Amino acid sequence: MLTELQVEVSVARDGREALMLADKSCPDLVLLDCMMPELDGFEVAAALKANPATQDVPIIFLTARGRVEDRVRGLELGADDYLIKPVRREEMLARVRNVLRRCESRRAAAPPESSLMRGRLDVMGLPNIVQVLEAERRTGTLRLLHDRRRGEILFLDGRIAFAMEGARQGEAAVYRMLTWDTGAFELEQTSGTGPAAAQVTLPNQSLLMEGTRRQDELPRLRQAFGDPMGPVKMLPVFRERLLRRTLPSGFRHLVSQCDGTHGLAELLEASTVDEWTALTHLLRFLKLGILEHGVAAKRASPRLRIPIPIEFASLKEFTAARSLDISARGIFVRTGQVYPVGEEILVRFRLPGMPNPFKAVGRVTWSSPTDTPQGLPAGMGVQFLDLEAQEQGAIDQYVVELLLDRVLAEGDDKP
Repeated sequence: MLTELQVEVSVARDGREALMLADKSCPDLVLLDCMMPELDGFEVAAALKANPATQDVPIIFLTARGRVEDRVRGLELGADDYLIKPVRREEMLARVRNVLRRCESRRAAAPPESSLMRGRLDVMGLPNIVQVLEAERRTGTLRLLHDRRRGEILFLDGRIAFAMEGARQGEAAVYRMLTWDTGAFELEQTSGTGPAAAQVTLPNQSLLMEGTRRQDELPRLRQAFGDPMGPVKMLPVFRERLLRRTLPSGFRHLVSQCDGTHGLAELLEASTVDEWTALTHLLRFLKLGILEHGVAAKRASPRLRIPIPIEFASLKEFTAARSLDISARGIFVRTGQVYPVGEEILVRFRLPGMPNPFKAVGRVTWSSPTDTPQGLPAGMGVQFLDLEAQEQGAIDQYVVELLLDRVLAEGDDKP
């Protein structure tokens, strides 16, 4: 019937396919039945109006549901007309013509199109877009849409000059948008500059190469944490002292969110750095024992591998050990001379820079004379049994301060 209007018609078998077709072709008009499989007409209309790419597409309901409340609901969702079956052929064609005519009038009254280039990210990814704009030395603002996220990249003579995406700015925003493989993009003619914080200094090709490297490493980093919904909590003493230091803004925001009230996915979404940088920092904290992740996480204790003199009253061979992992709960000594699990030994050690040595009875909780297949080094773990609370506090403070210096010395985005 609609072929009389000399229009191209696409037919969807259900509501979900209708959304896919509309999102792909952005039609001039959508006709909907209220009763459709997968998604009903009301759900499809709501989704079309919620999508910036299809929110201006006219909608006509053509349905057997003639209740007043159904008509009101359809019109409130943004429908341009509501026809009740059965409907005369002449009337339906007239209604369709009227809607198309109104749509054409709105287009004619709209300001001139400023879009220089548009398309879909699943057809042309951001790396290819950047290369095209660089080759043509384009100037303009590239706007990207992915799910409900939006981002902007300002090009000056083909070079990425500024970038913004959510809480991220500059290179961090570019790295985030490089992970988007679905959605839409549009280049608009603009001029000017962006905020100083959003400035990008790396050349385009360096950005693309670094972004690719980070994307390749993301699966490994995500796997290290497992449950993305699990809460993330940094040891309070470490978090408080770290926040007293002078920190880069992105790093400070990440640390401030590690208070146990945010899940990993929520923390990453709100972060002002890209996902790779955030996960790299968090994984380092996790390995150092100053971070807990997940509802069943064990109480962490900061630990540090340092070279210190060690004395064991009952086994002099341990004096050959060059380093140990130390915390206020115990030590791990790297050595091939080990005691069996459960044995108790007397341990004396001195922390560099501290006047008095520590002395404690410890129990062996793990030992292996050789490196294990799981990657653990030869040595043994010793749990302190009688270390005074004051001595435990002194070790905690000592380790925390050294860890603070080490973390800050590694920079804002390095593992």
